[in-house]
Amino acid sequence: MAAMLRAPFSFHKKVLLAFCLLSLLPLVLLVVVSSRSLRSVESQLLAHATRALDEQAAEALELRAGMVAADVEDFLRQAVADLSDFALLPVDENVYREFYRHQLRPVWFRRGSNAAPEETREERSLYSELAWIAADGREVVRLVEGVPAALRDVSDPSRTTYGREDYFLRARALPPGGVHVTRVTGRHLDKQRQLAGAPTPEAAVEGERYRGVIRFAMPVHGDDGTLRGVAVLSLDHRHLMEFTQHILPHSPFFTVFSSYDSGNYAFLFDDEGWMIAHPKHWDLRGLDERGVLVPPYTAASPPELVERGAIPFNLFHAGFVHPNYPVVAAAVLRGESGVADVTNIGGSQKIMAYAPIRFGYGEYADGGIFGGVTIGAEVSRFHAAAHTASTEIRAEMTRFVGKAGLMILGTALLVVAAAYFLSRGITRPLSTLIDGTRRMARGELDTQVPVTARDEVGVLAVSFNRMAQQLKDRQERIAATLADLDRSRREILRERDFKETLVENIDIGLLTLDAAGRVTSINGPAVRLLDLSGTVEGELATLFSAWPSLLTALAVGLKTSGGRWHDYVDVTVAGRPRVFRLALIPSAAGQGAERILTIEDITERVEMRRQLARMERMAALGRLSAGIAHEVRNPLTGISLLLDDLHDRLLGQSADQELIRRALSEIERLEGLVSGLLDFAASPQLRREPGNIGTVLRETLFLIRKSCERQGIRLVEALDEDLPGFPLDAHKLKQAFLNLFNNALDAMPDGGELTVAASWVDGEVRICIRDSGVGIPAEQLPMIFEPFYTGKGSGTGLGLSITQNILADHGGRIVVESSPGVGSVFTLWLPIPEEGTN
Repeated sequence: MAAMLRAPFSFHKKVLLAFCLLSLLPLVLLVVVSSRSLRSVESQLLAHATRALDEQAAEALELRAGMVAADVEDFLRQAVADLSDFALLPVDENVYREFYRHQLRPVWFRRGSNAAPEETREERSLYSELAWIAADGREVVRLVEGVPAALRDVSDPSRTTYGREDYFLRARALPPGGVHVTRVTGRHLDKQRQLAGAPTPEAAVEGERYRGVIRFAMPVHGDDGTLRGVAVLSLDHRHLMEFTQHILPHSPFFTVFSSYDSGNYAFLFDDEGWMIAHPKHWDLRGLDERGVLVPPYTAASPPELVERGAIPFNLFHAGFVHPNYPVVAAAVLRGESGVADVTNIGGSQKIMAYAPIRFGYGEYADGGIFGGVTIGAEVSRFHAAAHTASTEIRAEMTRFVGKAGLMILGTALLVVAAAYFLSRGITRPLSTLIDGTRRMARGELDTQVPVTARDEVGVLAVSFNRMAQQLKDRQERIAATLADLDRSRREILRERDFKETLVENIDIGLLTLDAAGRVTSINGPAVRLLDLSGTVEGELATLFSAWPSLLTALAVGLKTSGGRWHDYVDVTVAGRPRVFRLALIPSAAGQGAERILTIEDITERVEMRRQLARMERMAALGRLSAGIAHEVRNPLTGISLLLDDLHDRLLGQSADQELIRRALSEIERLEGLVSGLLDFAASPQLRREPGNIGTVLRETLFLIRKSCERQGIRLVEALDEDLPGFPLDAHKLKQAFLNLFNNALDAMPDGGELTVAASWVDGEVRICIRDSGVGIPAEQLPMIFEPFYTGKGSGTGLGLSITQNILADHGGRIVVESSPGVGSVFTLWLPIPEEGTN
């Protein structure tokens, strides 16, 4: 009987197990479900972000391809215009040589050796060859690279440079004013000759370069309609390569030679699908030594020829590499632009944008299409940001699971301890009672059972039954109490988790207000945000005594009927401007007029929006400025040269020469504006080197000291001697300081005082530039950093905008305060990295 009563799994253990299962199983399930949900969200975010980045990249690449195509169109049409001008010149070797020297365009290339390459930019003539051919086909004048060359009879194509050129015969047959334009013509360059031992095209500096021409020919007729001859300009192919060779698809900047292996490069192809500008010169259209076009690379090409790079590339024959290549070429010939997914020979998965180059002369007259521009970018580069975000989400999820595991472990320890003591409190009296009943069953009638009621021997049966009933009732009450305790525990845990996660760990400050407007509770973020100490309950005026602007705004909100109110307040924290968002909402748990006050620091969000809007404006203005500057500079150069020549011819006519000198002066001023536009648009990368900001300021002040003396301006220097050193671009910072100093001098034409102070404050260098000048009207202050805005009536309006860009590139900022008639104060803040302090 005793053996039957002793169960192998005791009641005490059952209570412990039940408590653990009821307490821990929901938490484990919650962590598992949350983890799976987070992984699903991560996958969806990665997919959406990748798709959005692909669409954005495709639009940007297509727009850029269209812009390059438009530039090539203008370039080709300018060559036709140059041919018209050339045809009008006297047939004279010296005149032709002068024309050659004036047709210049920069070429950016590398020289030196493969081991030590050097980048250089040189002005090279657009036309490698100029010629006048008589009506019978005999060359009268011929310059090659600006030097007189042997004359030939080009009526026989076999006597031309490349053996089978018929440009003279084609041009001679044109009506007056007609123009014949050939396709790109040059000798095919194989792979080994370009690489010259280098592993890749971008590493090859010592190897040969493809040399080809596009010939522009025009017949010239006399007044009686008879053919006098044919004028020929041979466009140097290197200038055509310049349009695509330097493009970086993922960046607005350029490189001296784009990388083919990465898949991030651009190329040109003509209306027959031949490559005419590409990093791999052995892919370019070319002739063999007999003047015969080398056949294209196809699926049937011998592997040894492919390996040697002995055959060029034609998109119409490249469907075996990727089916979209001939599709793109056909679309361009229809005048269409767009984006296609391709894989190049190197195996790079790419997005390739394409656009047609419209040109209707010579060989291209029938279709009106010179060819196309393509810009390809490796797909994975666009997904880097999405994968980074996915990695961060996965890391955060791992941290969440780890914290949840620790929480479950701690809860398990608490539950086991509580269950142990509770179950012991229940089972010990039962054990005592069982032991007493067993002893009583054995006949130990004098056993004193430690129970609540003391039974007499005469009424033992009744007392035992009553005791059993009482035990049953007590057990039921205990079960009910345990259920209530379990519900209370869960509610307490939920309330605690809610407070710790929702109230204490969010970045928003929360305060509860009673009907009288007194603070009854405040969370940790609010204490940190408002820098409170000591008691955190009481009157609003007491807690917010250090924040008068917040108190003023809250006074309006507390008087607002309807319960809900919000406002944005500008405050200053540790000398820095911040933006706080205040909101009042009714308390759901409160009665009457109780409310919840939220305080949120949205400075970074506001500043990010401002910076984003400004960056978008700067990018647009930069592109516009660069375009205008490039388009204006070349005509200005030509006008200057022509006016110089005219000035020299008007010897003895001083009045006319004076007019020309004034015109040249105005052109010089306009060239200065163009240079300013280019400086603003270029935004070159900083060249940071260890330096001291105090030294930079002293060197810059030395430059204006004489100007201050001439204008009667007292210069006051207050530069701390212990200013720290850190990596900086001294040249750029000098430019920024000089812009501010010159503006201060302009504001004090009748003299005054210029104070320049620099100090080290909380890990930043603060520079104050104060003048006693005319000041800036309040309505102009928001616009002074905008490009092209000037309140002086002269200048380009780019100085302060460039200064702000330089400060931003160093991670700094600039603040201005000004009062008309009193003066202005420009305060500059430059952060100092901890590792850069010395």
